[in-house]
Amino acid sequence: MNDASKDPQRNAKPHSMYYLAIVCPEQVDEKVRQLKLWMQEKFDCKVALKSPAHITLIPPFWFAAEKEDILLQALHGFKSSEHAIKIELNDFAHFSNRVLFIDIKPNDHLAGVRQEAEDHFFNKLGTIIKKETRPFAPHITIANRDLKPGDFKTAWEHFSAKQFEESFIAEKISLLRLDQGKWHVVAQNKWFS
Repeated sequence: MNDASKDPQRNAKPHSMYYLAIVCPEQVDEKVRQLKLWMQEKFDCKVALKSPAHITLIPPFWFAAEKEDILLQALHGFKSSEHAIKIELNDFAHFSNRVLFIDIKPNDHLAGVRQEAEDHFFNKLGTIIKKETRPFAPHITIANRDLKPGDFKTAWEHFSAKQFEESFIAEKISLLRLDQGKWHVVAQNKWFS
């Protein structure tokens, strides 16, 4: 037996990274994209450009790519007690000096969908889904991991002086997968009949 056969990574099946979110409609996504492009031009922030504009419901997790059909079944089996929800985007905010985002007006219906999604996917997939311990703070990211603390002050001065108001109706949950460095919508499901 050679040493290569002892390596568990060598025999491991490939995994992909996924997350579940409410993806913004195209017209909102394009406006958010322009803000992300500004951050790229001014501060070389690129990470947020890898995803469409979205509200994360279940943060990224690893799952065996060959079993993606299990994720799709779980997605299509998700139903919420909520109906269509009006999402209101309202100006800008930040988490410490590392994340800039578009804020979302408080919305109990959105929080309800998020809680039901977490419960559903945890029940279907087990501990692959981590139960969130922090309070739900829905937002749409403009810049995150690659925003340098030294650039934050200048970026925040820019955004804090601006207004951003948009709204849209949400009624679908989306499964996104990371492929070649970009997040793509794999499937969507309307959460009520």
